[in-house]
Amino acid sequence: MGWLQEHMENFVKPYIGFIPQDAYPYFSAEELTVIKNAWRSAKAACGEKKMLLAGRDVFIFEILARREGYPTIFIPECSRSAVRAINLENKEELFLFDTGFVGTIPKVLGLQRFSLLSYSANKFDQTKQIFPHLTMSRHLALKIESSPKYWETGRAQDGRVIQNFSQKGEFENAARLTLAIYTNSAPKFINKRKVLTQTGGLYAKTSFGF
Repeated sequence: MGWLQEHMENFVKPYIGFIPQDAYPYFSAEELTVIKNAWRSAKAACGEKKMLLAGRDVFIFEILARREGYPTIFIPECSRSAVRAINLENKEELFLFDTGFVGTIPKVLGLQRFSLLSYSANKFDQTKQIFPHLTMSRHLALKIESSPKYWETGRAQDGRVIQNFSQKGEFENAARLTLAIYTNSAPKFINKRKVLTQTGGLYAKTSFGF
């Protein structure tokens, strides 16, 4: 049984009672190309470290990791309100990849090695942004953070982290989004002559090819 089938059978179906069959086209083909290339670049930056995906927002990258069998440490309950209740071992061995924006999560966790899809802590220091000159990075990061999720935001209570599943409607859409990302075959390139507008979901006139 492949990861997607197992995920649907053992994680999705027990909660909503069925397995969704239709994918949720939440991201455009161009956005998925950028997302996939961001993931490739994050893996390159990670090197021999262990990839840490902290928070429910980065589950889309966990989907890509599971599709290719890439090892990760995925902590969906990590959030700004819960991070101080999360303890990590062997921090020097970890590399964190997140959406952004000021690096609160890796800094509170005490991680020196991290990269963000969008980094705005210091406009003169873009070394932590996966694509330093990507003009639509913040918009795409916000769209990822607004995507349907399996989980509600994790929160700390009495020194421990609590995280519930999302409402069943959002959970179903998260499953449909999982199906869309896992089965997607977006190209590695964006046509550099195609102007990507706000309507299309991007703010760039550049091309990607990695």
